[in-house]
Amino acid sequence: MFGPTDYDDIADRYAAGVDERPWNALYERPATLEMLPAVAGLDVLDAGCGPGWYTCWLAEQGARVVGIDLSGRMVEIARRRLADELRPAARARARVARVSVSDLRGELADAAFDLIVSSLVIHYVEDLHAMFREWARVLRPGGTCVLSTHHPVRDMKAVEAGYLRPAMVEEEWPWLGTRMRSFHRPLAEVTEPLLAAGFTIEDVRAPGPTEAMREVDPKGYARLVQRPAFLFVRARRA
Repeated sequence: MFGPTDYDDIADRYAAGVDERPWNALYERPATLEMLPAVAGLDVLDAGCGPGWYTCWLAEQGARVVGIDLSGRMVEIARRRLADELRPAARARARVARVSVSDLRGELADAAFDLIVSSLVIHYVEDLHAMFREWARVLRPGGTCVLSTHHPVRDMKAVEAGYLRPAMVEEEWPWLGTRMRSFHRPLAEVTEPLLAAGFTIEDVRAPGPTEAMREVDPKGYARLVQRPAFLFVRARRA
């Protein structure tokens, strides 16, 4: 099996469908937004910005935002979205760059941000220790990171080695018409690198689906009631 999915290959299809997909729009996004502090006036890093939904939202709420993504095509799509959707005042507070979420050296200065938001990204990153050290470097003292990622029990059928053993897994995503590859990790493989990088974990959630999702996607709602798909963590830098 190869490494994690290269989003350049699917960027246009992903961007065209993700905003209407209930698992994102009515499950992941409400849960992430609920964990954020008030963002107006903050310097925010959108780590793994994809097609730019969070970058736009944060800028509209009054934050100064840098969105980064390793996919060059995603960066192009996000930049176009900012130009098309943001009001001029918000657009002036946001920019997007092609940067790896785990190697910010030479791109982002020490203590440059108050908040890092990372939506459904870290399960594509192999070395979480290195990534969280970089996040701690660019956050100011007392700064916060809020992340979502695949829940370790989201699809145990794909994890032949069992829950406790990290592994690359592959699964079919019918809405994209492709198979996706990412890292399965037990919970400790997420929390321990955070703690080692100097973060204090403030909140960990595995919420159920929203009532809005029940109306739009009853089958997805029923599945998520039985087993969460995503894990949400908020942590603070010392």
